[in-house]
Amino acid sequence: MPKRYSPKIDKLFYAIWIPTGILMLGVTLVTAFFEPKSLFWTLPLDLFVFYFLASSLAGYAELRENTLFIRYGFILKREIPYSEIRGTEKVRRWYSDSILSLKNSMEHVNIRYKSFDVTAVSVKDNDGFIEELQARINYGR
Repeated sequence: MPKRYSPKIDKLFYAIWIPTGILMLGVTLVTAFFEPKSLFWTLPLDLFVFYFLASSLAGYAELRENTLFIRYGFILKREIPYSEIRGTEKVRRWYSDSILSLKNSMEHVNIRYKSFDVTAVSVKDNDGFIEELQARINYGR
């Protein structure tokens, strides 16, 4: 039976992204007032940024029967077979080792798989996630 882990979201995420979104919206409104043609480039940029803000809240990690399934947002997803996972590491820092990651928190889990691939996952219960993942990895070997 699949076990789903919800994303962990730090207060810092909201403290940075909410003012950024308000600032972008304000700049869009001011530039639209003085130069209405500017909406052709500011509005798509705002929608792009707001999409990524909202999509990071929709991600999750799910431990399925034979694979680790990670949804990074509304569109991006990855399935990693347990047999390809080389290790996990709990990390606390501002950045992650991969560009594509489910990371809304400074505290996250780096998952190393295949030869050199790494992805990061921030879930509410990082310790429980690591224990369950290690159990499934060891069960498959």
